[in-house]
Amino acid sequence: MKIEVAKLNENPIVLQETIEAALWEMDSPDVKFTGSIALECAFSRISKEILVDAVVKVSRVITCARCLERVEQTDQDRFQLTYNSANVGESLDVDGDVREQILLDFPMKVLCRPDCKGLCAHCGNNLNTGTCTCKS
Repeated sequence: MKIEVAKLNENPIVLQETIEAALWEMDSPDVKFTGSIALECAFSRISKEILVDAVVKVSRVITCARCLERVEQTDQDRFQLTYNSANVGESLDVDGDVREQILLDFPMKVLCRPDCKGLCAHCGNNLNTGTCTCKS
């Protein structure tokens, strides 16, 4: 998402964009971003600072760290970015910083749900779908 710096003032300019997740190459062995990334940014300029209030909605298929099931999740994050207008030039492109923020906001331990019971340490049964029958 790119905007001309000369157009910015105290009144926010809101831009929306949809980006194919595959174009940003954010996948890992445990996470595959699917579909499109919905991005909405409100750009404003106060003195020498450019403020960007961003809302990002992503869909992804994750592998749960406890039960190893693949689960699709949709997540919406809101964050702010700040730039010094003297360091930006004629236009500001926020795609790289938005991509980075999506990756930084991703949890270290991904779970299919907060109360995931995981796998039995002895027989490997998924404890979310039934009880363990092994004699541990």
